[in-house]
Amino acid sequence: MESVIKNKKQAFWSPLQRPQFRRLFIGQLLSDLANWLDFVALGTLLVYGWGQGSLALAALSVSMGLPWVIVGPLLSARCSQFSGRRLLILCDILRAFLLLGLIWSDSLAILLLFVFLKMSVSSVFDPIRQHAVKNLTEPDQWAQSSSLSQLSVNLMKIVGPMAGGGLLALWGDRSPFLIGACCYAISALVLFGLREWSVPSETKNEGKSKSVIHEAWQHVTLHPELKAGIIYSALLFFLIFVYDGLFVMVAKEAGMDESQFGLIIGSVGIGSVLGALAAGQWNGWQQHPLSSMTLAGMVTGVLVGAVGVGALGWFPNELGFWVMICILLGACGAFSLVPFGYLLQKETTDQTIVPVSALSNALQTGSMLIAPILGAFAAEWIRAGGVFLIVGCLTSLMAGIYRLRVQRTLKKRELL
Repeated sequence: MESVIKNKKQAFWSPLQRPQFRRLFIGQLLSDLANWLDFVALGTLLVYGWGQGSLALAALSVSMGLPWVIVGPLLSARCSQFSGRRLLILCDILRAFLLLGLIWSDSLAILLLFVFLKMSVSSVFDPIRQHAVKNLTEPDQWAQSSSLSQLSVNLMKIVGPMAGGGLLALWGDRSPFLIGACCYAISALVLFGLREWSVPSETKNEGKSKSVIHEAWQHVTLHPELKAGIIYSALLFFLIFVYDGLFVMVAKEAGMDESQFGLIIGSVGIGSVLGALAAGQWNGWQQHPLSSMTLAGMVTGVLVGAVGVGALGWFPNELGFWVMICILLGACGAFSLVPFGYLLQKETTDQTIVPVSALSNALQTGSMLIAPILGAFAAEWIRAGGVFLIVGCLTSLMAGIYRLRVQRTLKKRELL
């Protein structure tokens, strides 16, 4: 039994034995840290610093989501014409300067502009990183690479909010932007050591961006499992974005201060790390990734509903309750995202990974243009807790219906 566990652990960390992937992973760690320092700082600056409400948070969410819908697919479609290594480095450098710009933002409009520009750069960085993973690891390591990539995001959900809360207390509400800019700059230095990975000749002479996006969608439609995964993720993200920006409002309504809000976000990160580790150690989900994703979605809905019940005062507002629920939420989120990342790597080719990844990001984050606004207006009528309760019920219902369809499809395949 010990030898089996040992082998599983070695399989999970095996991509890190490759120096190039290890360098890419370190760069992602630094970038993800900057992202989460930024996330906490923006929310606390608006709500606690400037006294803004749910509508300002909705505007912030739109500024974060719009680039992934418009800028990402258009620019990513042409990314293969350029050096992937140089693009990753350039993206980190640009984000560092844009974070420095946030330090001197003195109005909501200017802050939203810098956020929009920074997320525009991030919408290009992510598909190129996916392409790098595909080329710097072997196919039998894609599941582990997806788990490690998600582990980076989730680990920084712990470190980022905690560090951000400490920086806010020590040096003020703009200090996380400065430290985040330094993280992006160091990440660029780390990624400088990457080698150039091969670019297929078919992608070097692509036509217009629209034709590349059209070809990406054609590829998706020819792979039913990939199409189902992308559509399910888009629906799930829509429901998530309805309530996600209201987390800080729930924390404030519950009487929590900035440090306790950071602890809540950090608890989600702890659960996400545990979920990513579990997904990397246990490979049972690899045969049917969609089944794992939908089951996790059903449980997520129950937990989101429980947060709503607690926020409405039907449960005691104990910090321990919030921490436990958020840890479970993070774990369920990992069991949705890790299988999807693996599905994306498995069902694409070297030519289609970048545009399909950009298209998937666009569909997932496109809901940020509408969902946060719906959540903000709903919160004005039924409070943030009511939004969480209703969205939780809808999430479980949607995931349950999707799961029945997946199981029905699997039974048909078995009969054939």
